[in-house]
Amino acid sequence: MTAVGQSEKIRAVVFHQGALGDFLMAASAIDELAVAFGWARIDFWSKPEHVSLFTAKSYLGECHSIEGPLISWLLHDSLWQTAALPEFLLGADQVLIFGQSGSRVMAERLSGRLSANVSWVQSFPAANDTRTHVSRFLRRQLKGLGWPIGEKPLTLSPPVSEKQAAGELLRELGIYSKPVFIHPGSGGRRKVWPLGNWHGLLDWIRGELPLQALLSIGPSDDYMDEFSGAMREAGVPIVSGLPLLRLCALLSLCRLYIGSDSGVSHLAAAAGIPSIAVFGPTDARVWAPQGSNAVAVSRKWKAADNFTWAPSEKPDFQDKEIAGLVKGILHATHLESLIQSATGHGFRQD
Repeated sequence: MTAVGQSEKIRAVVFHQGALGDFLMAASAIDELAVAFGWARIDFWSKPEHVSLFTAKSYLGECHSIEGPLISWLLHDSLWQTAALPEFLLGADQVLIFGQSGSRVMAERLSGRLSANVSWVQSFPAANDTRTHVSRFLRRQLKGLGWPIGEKPLTLSPPVSEKQAAGELLRELGIYSKPVFIHPGSGGRRKVWPLGNWHGLLDWIRGELPLQALLSIGPSDDYMDEFSGAMREAGVPIVSGLPLLRLCALLSLCRLYIGSDSGVSHLAAAAGIPSIAVFGPTDARVWAPQGSNAVAVSRKWKAADNFTWAPSEKPDFQDKEIAGLVKGILHATHLESLIQSATGHGFRQD
């Protein structure tokens, strides 16, 4: 089917069950589609916490859980034909399914049962495609479906109430000016820049810069308990377990973000603050966070070194490129010119 006409006010449903970083990549395209093609209301069939980040978007409808039997029924060889479909699907004009091969089957079957235009978009390129950024990969498919859009990065603006709560949290931690937000963890443990580097970076920031560092520990970062405990004893303020919308608000109040390849790095870029993401085994050319203030640097390390660090030794931070980026971000009038002049392994993705 072809896309519904631009002049009509469209009620759309977007399906996405991927991780936070994948969701935010898709979200930038969804945001543009809503504006460019008159999607007056978008219901999400997705993870509620991810969708909470769209609270300030005027087109946000309802969020419908991906839990329950419906998805498995739609993927069943026979049950898909008789499975009861919910009203949010039956009342839609457009259904957009993001995912990999399994979700394509679901899209094809829904297309046969709904009056809506149902389209499938592969959520990220194959592993052997190392030349196409996910953002461009998505937009190329959307153009083929009749929805040409630009490459505008996603911008998230948390509600004032969330920013007020985040500001109060900073004050409770003894932070009264914009801190450097450090998030070393990642859902993929192999993506974590070795903890010895994070130890050195935190020590360098606290000793050399006129700013406080704020360490963030994610809900799946239990492998960092010893490290975070040592940092807490050293006097580093720590936040953990925040809902995504509160985390986004907190990020928006920070001066700078530095993190591993993770969904939080994509969230920081969407929050609009200067961001440095450290990539290792994954390709920054494909996965770098989007944003005019975001830069990704690539590093190599041995897998055995990920969680190796020496808490009893004085760390020596040796990464001159990252140190230079941090200093430049804090002092440059125009961050854009700094990022464009980054050397070595630097990579920028708008």
